Amino acid sequence: MALKVAAVAVPKTLEELERSFAEASKGTCSFSGYVDLSAALEGIAAHRPDLVVIDESYRKRDGIDPVEHIRLTCPDCAIVLAVSRGGLTADVEMMKAGAYDYLQLPLWDGRVRKLIDEISERSATASENRELIEAMAGRSQHIVSHSPEMERVLSLAARAAASDATILIKGESGTGKELVARAIHLLGPRRHKPFVIVNIAALSENLIESELFGHVKGSFTGAMNDRQGRFELADGGTLFIDEIGEVPEGIQVKLLRVLQFGTYERVGDNVTRNADVRIIAATNRRLDDAVISGKFRADLYYRINVVPVAIPPLRDHRADIPFLIEHFMKKHAEKNGKVVRGITAEAVARIMKYFFPGNVRELENFIERGVVLARGDLLSETEVFPPDIEGPFAEAERVGNAPADQAGNRFGPEGNRPEMPSARGVASRRGYGDAMHDFERILLAEALSKTSGNVSAAARALGVGERRLRYRMRLLGIDGRNGPGDGGAAAEEIPEDL
Repeated sequence: MALKVAAVAVPKTLEELERSFAEASKGTCSFSGYVDLSAALEGIAAHRPDLVVIDESYRKRDGIDPVEHIRLTCPDCAIVLAVSRGGLTADVEMMKAGAYDYLQLPLWDGRVRKLIDEISERSATASENRELIEAMAGRSQHIVSHSPEMERVLSLAARAAASDATILIKGESGTGKELVARAIHLLGPRRHKPFVIVNIAALSENLIESELFGHVKGSFTGAMNDRQGRFELADGGTLFIDEIGEVPEGIQVKLLRVLQFGTYERVGDNVTRNADVRIIAATNRRLDDAVISGKFRADLYYRINVVPVAIPPLRDHRADIPFLIEHFMKKHAEKNGKVVRGITAEAVARIMKYFFPGNVRELENFIERGVVLARGDLLSETEVFPPDIEGPFAEAERVGNAPADQAGNRFGPEGNRPEMPSARGVASRRGYGDAMHDFERILLAEALSKTSGNVSAAARALGVGERRLRYRMRLLGIDGRNGPGDGGAAAEEIPEDL
């Protein structure tokens, strides 16, 4: 799909922008140019382009800040400033405006081409993820995602949703596997048919076959009537098999037959039935290890693992925690008839350090507890955290006592550093600005570490423009080689109000 570009600038700059984008994109970009600011704001709100370029001379014209206005009316637009001076001054102006990046005039086609590539990738991912999130809108449970890690997961899930392929969702307990499965169903071709859930781990072994395939009267003790199984109940729709790794080996054979031939029999029956269902399976185990040990059939594993979707544990996408806190506060305040304005910085700081073995589900339990016990309109640390939260899960930094994953790896600060919380809904009693800088410094240093100091790759992983990242690195005293700094002289040159 062609990238939609809009620009608001003086005529000379507008001509240069249109020419550069046409040449850099080889004519694949659609370009809308505006000289009049009011017409530009109206047109951008109506057509919702992927990229908006704003001439710096239009900032604060007639008392209107176009960047702020566009961010409200077109939140998915990437906003870029066209400036006559680059360097630190442009970095500062870009950050003050809240823009994605800037283009220095006169334009260089290589820079424009790189920007087109960045925005094209950003827009494709945002479009896929928006569809998935909108599919869950208005429901009691919906997806909250802002981190690059979860954005990649949702992008993959959205692409797979349009097909009828079998999907295997992998992730620890409490990461939201059922939520993603339901979103895939709602976005897929079977959305108007049933979404049926069966949790294998919740069933006794002698009931699993009957639950999946149904039974006929008299087929076993207690079978007083014919009973439909989950495959039959999900006819035409989606069957979500949670904890598929717990399926006994004898029943794995019958499950494989359904996947291969689309047929099955009820327990105690000789009538072959057709199964018109899409299967989404989920597991919190390493099924490849179970295959090697002989506990899970290799042929069944290959059948269900057509599109693997791995949901990271909460400790690996901590940037989502502030948004999840905000979502859960609102949800449980409404549920319990409470007025909650926010949460203290101390509570947020401790949450950001916590290991979360129970992942998002555990975080929701914490926030629900805080809302229920809150004496005022701010959730405190003691209200959010149960008094028995101690030991190896208390803080991610406790590497020596931290639990190991299934590969025997210890979770500690190298893989589980806290990330920057959102300012929204957070109140401070002491040193909040310093805490915010600490969180951001760790987040950026970790991204740079993962990309071996490659700033361009780190910016893509974080979902920000490269210039924005370089500016924040200077502000926080970070370079691509040494990780977190102590502020440094470079940071002192930059206004502290950013």
